[in-house]
Amino acid sequence: MAFSSEQVWAKFYEKLVQTAVPNFDKTKQVVSVSGTTLSADIVNADPDISNANIYNIGNLLPAASASYAPGGDLITSYALFLQNIDLGGNTDPALVAKINVASANVNSNQSNFTKVQSEAYTQYSTYKTTINPGYTGDFDTWANANYPVYASAKSSLNGAIADYDGLMVEAHGAGYSIIEAAEAAVSSITGAKSLTSKNSYNMPVKVGSVAPAGGTPVLPGQDPAAPVSSLTSTFRPAFSVGGGLNKVLSAWQTESVNKNFPVSFSLSGNFADGNYRDFGWSEAVSASYRSWFSVKVNQQASYQSVNQDWKQSSFDCKISFNGVQSFPINPSANWFSSGIIQNFKDKLLKSSPQFFGDGGSLNIIPSSIILGYGLKITITVDNASYTSLKTAFQQSASVSVGIGPFSFSGSESSHLNTSSFTYNDDSNTIEINPGPTNVPFLLGVVSNKY
Repeated sequence: MAFSSEQVWAKFYEKLVQTAVPNFDKTKQVVSVSGTTLSADIVNADPDISNANIYNIGNLLPAASASYAPGGDLITSYALFLQNIDLGGNTDPALVAKINVASANVNSNQSNFTKVQSEAYTQYSTYKTTINPGYTGDFDTWANANYPVYASAKSSLNGAIADYDGLMVEAHGAGYSIIEAAEAAVSSITGAKSLTSKNSYNMPVKVGSVAPAGGTPVLPGQDPAAPVSSLTSTFRPAFSVGGGLNKVLSAWQTESVNKNFPVSFSLSGNFADGNYRDFGWSEAVSASYRSWFSVKVNQQASYQSVNQDWKQSSFDCKISFNGVQSFPINPSANWFSSGIIQNFKDKLLKSSPQFFGDGGSLNIIPSSIILGYGLKITITVDNASYTSLKTAFQQSASVSVGIGPFSFSGSESSHLNTSSFTYNDDSNTIEINPGPTNVPFLLGVVSNKY
């Protein structure tokens, strides 16, 4: 019986979730599976580089699709949610008018401060790297002495916020203090979005790092990575990855050294259309992936599917790993509160954006990541399909060969070295052995429904 590339993807999706998320609850969670190899350099020797990549993954809100794609960012949507909570209270038109004016003043001051801060930080970085490399002072010290408009913009924003908060307390009573504190925790001055100094809401990062040699950047849609020499130290909202990641990764590295692949998915037998409702999605949600077997003829081209006969009786694609597991990834409780979302999600202004339900910006929030480590793929097909795959793979070996979410050889290799393709004409079998790696890859993201 014939089947299709989409059905192979569906079986891979199913086996990945069964293995990595055995307690998955489709009533409370959804899974987004990566359609291309994504490096997850989150245990780097430099913890600031790890932090940057953890932030990039944890802060990205997946699109409403079974295939992993960006749909927004958590801290921006969460901050906007806080601003749109309706606490009720005094509706005196005169007071409401004052609040509207104060709110507009905060927004304009915030935009101005963000612009000034970015410009000042650029000059600060230039000063440290070019003009005075020996300078050890922090950003605020330098800016107060050399960029006076920064202090002025900061003071103006603080004043605007204080005026707004005072009016809001007058209108809504002491209950407003909860939301006020939550908004302060995500602010760009002293909260999680501060780029210039360490606080209890953010974490140090280094941005501009490269993905592992030949690897795809951490997230889909990112610009090409900058050279290592352009690393810049700054801060991002704090996130963490749990589940004993370092200990597990060490065990995976041992398996890699010993050339053991204890986790395998055999994609063979009966194939069926993907039912993504089993993975938490609504009927309207589908998945869009490249062909399971695909190649590039040059770096500027898109992936093209490889022609073959899809026959269940002769098809087997075995994917083996040194390890596969899911790990919790969470924003710091110092700046993010799921409790506030649950308590106030039904108390929003009539004019608020859509945060929940289909299309809502906070409808799903990442809760764990599915990582894989090491890789070996064995493909057995009928003779005609084998000949087609062998020819296409050999012709594109120096560019890029795609098998499911994995890319091999050329500039998009999943690993640090060129992959080894072994062809057995007698058994119609192709084995791909990329060799050892030192960085896990992101296979998927599990998100909680809100």
